[in-house]
Amino acid sequence: MKSTRPTRIHHLVRRRRRAAALVVALAAGLVLAGCGDDGGQLAGSGGDGDDGGGSGEQSTELRVAFPQEPPDWNYLQNAATAIKALVVHNVVEPLLEKTEDGGYEPLLAESYEVSPDGLQYTFTIRPATFHDGSELTAADVVYSLTASQSSPQGEISGPFAAVSAIEATADDVVTVSLDRPSQNFLQGMSGVAGLIIPEGSADQLAQQPVGTGPYTFEQWRNGVSVTLARYDDYWTDLPYFEDVTWQFFADETASLNALLAGDVDLVSNLIGEGLERFDSINETDGFTGVTTAGSEFIYLVLNAADPAFQDDRVRQAIAHAVDRQPIIDGASGGLGQPSCVFVNPPNVPWNSDYCPYPYDPDRAEELLAEAGVPDLAVDFTYITSGFFPATMEVVRSQLTAVGIGVEPVGLDLTTYLEQILGENPDYQLTVLSGPQQADSWQCPGWFSNDCSEEFGQLLAEADQALDTAEWADLRRQAVELFADRAYVIPIANQDEVSAMRDDLAGMKPYRSASELDLRPLSWG
Repeated sequence: MKSTRPTRIHHLVRRRRRAAALVVALAAGLVLAGCGDDGGQLAGSGGDGDDGGGSGEQSTELRVAFPQEPPDWNYLQNAATAIKALVVHNVVEPLLEKTEDGGYEPLLAESYEVSPDGLQYTFTIRPATFHDGSELTAADVVYSLTASQSSPQGEISGPFAAVSAIEATADDVVTVSLDRPSQNFLQGMSGVAGLIIPEGSADQLAQQPVGTGPYTFEQWRNGVSVTLARYDDYWTDLPYFEDVTWQFFADETASLNALLAGDVDLVSNLIGEGLERFDSINETDGFTGVTTAGSEFIYLVLNAADPAFQDDRVRQAIAHAVDRQPIIDGASGGLGQPSCVFVNPPNVPWNSDYCPYPYDPDRAEELLAEAGVPDLAVDFTYITSGFFPATMEVVRSQLTAVGIGVEPVGLDLTTYLEQILGENPDYQLTVLSGPQQADSWQCPGWFSNDCSEEFGQLLAEADQALDTAEWADLRRQAVELFADRAYVIPIANQDEVSAMRDDLAGMKPYRSASELDLRPLSWG
């Protein structure tokens, strides 16, 4: 059956200024995840003598360098962005596809209908075959959506808050019943919450996810790479590249050097020292730097379970001490847009320029004195790779300037996921980035432990609104209230930054779930 997804792909290239000199001092040597002793560098496969700029023979293998390796590939249990980057759309597909303008198009659901009262969604499932050879049926969809509904991640289970029943009403039809209208449900079906896997296969996700996507997950060499192979029985047009080698690099200097040497074709998700080299790569013949509108958001989190933050004035003081633009310049190469409200992505109708605690170090000192803690000291837990050490250092200097003592606590990615995002979050202050929406922080407050019933009620009322203007207004009220509480302190919307050969075409100009979509890529 012919695909209904867009065929017009824009290649977006935008030059950005160099990062401030602070990056050189703070970001040098950053990595994101432990990699193998060989730094993830594998033999080049683009043809002998290929200079990386496209003058050699063009291969049907694509070699991707990626800075982060997750502990496993189970997106239902693990919030790591690295899982979504590889799995979403490439290996496992959702029911619907989100378009650049925020709309939806059919994907595994070749059509869907919504009842006039907004309480029933009927999805007609297209013919497709899983990588294990089984046919996609309504039973697989029911199984997958039920698994998402019970996920411990609010990003995945949240869209099912109003769902009362998920039923196979025919071999190729799934009916989802809601006990109230929900704007979030349909959004979820175009993201991670709507991913479809074979019935009974959730336990397999950690080591070898199976889906209906254009690539099969062939082999994971822990610490080195993942190999993907084009799936010849894919239900629509096959992608150009037959094989993809997804390599994990120990540092971004090594990955960019590999790009220039012709050993990789694309370096995705630059987040550390690679940001400093963005302009120089962009100005080098045969290569280009690419930024896309991302779905990642940087934020600080204060643990509401810690007595140090029970006084509103303490949280407000910390928020007033934070100067966002130097963080973006010093830790993210200037590639981001500062924000005081947790709105992600920024091009939604409920975005707001509301900023209850703008940068004001004098006011921060006053609030700390009023709260009786002029000598406040906190532990700052961070991931010891990517832009996180640089972010920690910039924030640390800002907090120190108002009299707050900061003790850095660095953790590797795997330990961080267990200690901070596990069942019993153990930290005082931390920094993280991800594709989360404000909805992820509803009671019990995810890892912030901040439960605001008023915040949840506003989001619930917005979700039930049938009028989009009312929906946007209520969500705006919710994110502004969330900003007032200051347990989560938004920093910035991040751009997704990559570097690649300039003859590689088809980079999608947006990301809906942090995915690196391989489907449209080809040699130009």
